[in-house]
Amino acid sequence: MSKWKEAVVKRIEQRSPTVRSFWISLPDRERLDFRPGQFLTLDLPISERRRERWRSYSIASAPDDTNEAELCIVQLPGGRGTRYLFEEATVGTELLTKEPGGVFTLPDRPLDYDVVMICTGTGVAPFRSMLLQRLGRETRNFHLIFGCRTPADLLYREELEGLARKHPNFTYTATLSREMPEDETPGFEVLPGYVHQVYEQAYATVRPDVKFYLCGWSQMVDEARDRLLKLGYAEEQIILELYG
Repeated sequence: MSKWKEAVVKRIEQRSPTVRSFWISLPDRERLDFRPGQFLTLDLPISERRRERWRSYSIASAPDDTNEAELCIVQLPGGRGTRYLFEEATVGTELLTKEPGGVFTLPDRPLDYDVVMICTGTGVAPFRSMLLQRLGRETRNFHLIFGCRTPADLLYREELEGLARKHPNFTYTATLSREMPEDETPGFEVLPGYVHQVYEQAYATVRPDVKFYLCGWSQMVDEARDRLLKLGYAEEQIILELYG
């Protein structure tokens, strides 16, 4: 059984009106090893019952030879875990965590298929980790389809647009369901609506050499899975990570 480790909040940054990044370090080591797509489970002081204290958050950073990981966390209305993190935790707060876990990862070998990443909100976190590590190493194509409500919710927008400029095998498409930006960045797609219209159009012709990685709230992930199956894609071409 995985043992709990001491963890310390090293830095906090506001990413959007409802999202903050928390950098967590594990002082028992010099380097934190993990596979992009994995998560950290925190034991937060919010209940007397152990399992009611546990919250898992995807790692948004790539392994960088430090003992830190960035967690990208949305403040949930009424959520006890995020209320503690947003209202009580500060730089220097000591917590407990387990070793990185989860199997929502890319294979260690060079890819022999294209990767389509479909996400909403903080579901972009594991994909950012994957892209930062793998884009410069792979010849296959990556397509990130990121759905939000407003321009202010587009996490890591400048960074992701920069990656798309640098890497010709990376396409970044954003969708906004409530409000479109006044300033449009030339060369990048910010579309009104939802993520579903993007992949249904771009991948309407079924291909055996593509896999879809879905991450975000369960309603979006379930709907995307159903739509991809109806298009004719095989179950093994769809990999899921559910939030709530």
